[in-house]
Amino acid sequence: MKESQTPWEAIGAYLNNRSDKASEAIIKTWLKEVPENIQLFREIVDTSYLTRQQPTAYQPDTEQLWAELMTRIQPSEKKPKTRILRYLKYPAVAAALIIAFLCGQLLTPTPEQQAESPLTYASLVTEAGQRSQMTLPDGTRVWLNADSELKYASNFNSQNRDVYISGECYFEVSKNLHKPFIVHANDLQVKVYGTHFNVRESARQQQSEVTLVEGKVEVLSPENQSLSYLSPGEKLTLRENRYSVKKEQNPLAQIAWTQGVLTFVDQPFEEVVEYLENWYGVSIQLDQALHNNHRYTFKVKTESLREVLELISVITPIRYKIDGEQVYISMKKS
Repeated sequence: MKESQTPWEAIGAYLNNRSDKASEAIIKTWLKEVPENIQLFREIVDTSYLTRQQPTAYQPDTEQLWAELMTRIQPSEKKPKTRILRYLKYPAVAAALIIAFLCGQLLTPTPEQQAESPLTYASLVTEAGQRSQMTLPDGTRVWLNADSELKYASNFNSQNRDVYISGECYFEVSKNLHKPFIVHANDLQVKVYGTHFNVRESARQQQSEVTLVEGKVEVLSPENQSLSYLSPGEKLTLRENRYSVKKEQNPLAQIAWTQGVLTFVDQPFEEVVEYLENWYGVSIQLDQALHNNHRYTFKVKTESLREVLELISVITPIRYKIDGEQVYISMKKS
């Protein structure tokens, strides 16, 4: 049987929107030669879409994808093996193109048709006791504190610069005056064009905080109602649908965690406990008698949890017990 030659020039022209009637006719004839050509065309189209559209922070090894495809289609003396395509993220697109070719009605997908493709999301998640850093496709740098998540859609930086977070994240946003960068948290949004700021959500305290280090930001409600504009050094705190803005004496202390330093400045015991839980990956049970009665100012660098609790015990009459990932803190009786 005569070997079917893959019309690479014609396929390449189509994938780059440079095809004409002659190249389309070549592809149509090739698709009808043997059934294997249809499956091969599916893989070519899928690999092309995948290597072009995936978010760069989680971009697959495109060279490996193409190498696998080329290995499959190159002539070989070995008996071909059936292989399930693992990266078929756009089967509907490939199928539609094949039908169009076989029916002689090849059309370039319209923007509306492309917009109908379902969005995929890339996400970065940290567990308690972990911290991480990443660079988004637009060049924005993000640090995630413990027990946090950041998510963004596959059309990030092409149609918008929206990200969705929970926990605590610090952003150094790449400037783009024509495309705002928007952070969506549970209780608020932060809109910027290029600046440095920290966003923290506390489910236990039922409050959210935005601290501006550099530039200018607008804080909005989830319904897009403007709450306040912040200047460098200001922190907005939102709790029970009420917000307040105050000037921080040392705003860099709010982001010291990005450098591996945990800083407390006149913070209540229950808030310190929440940070320690995430920082060390433990669960702390705090005696009710210690709530709202003590405030602390100190730093944690390389100290162990036991060393931190010993430091607190010097300031406050407490006793503690560490049992694996469970920690118990109670008031020391006289």
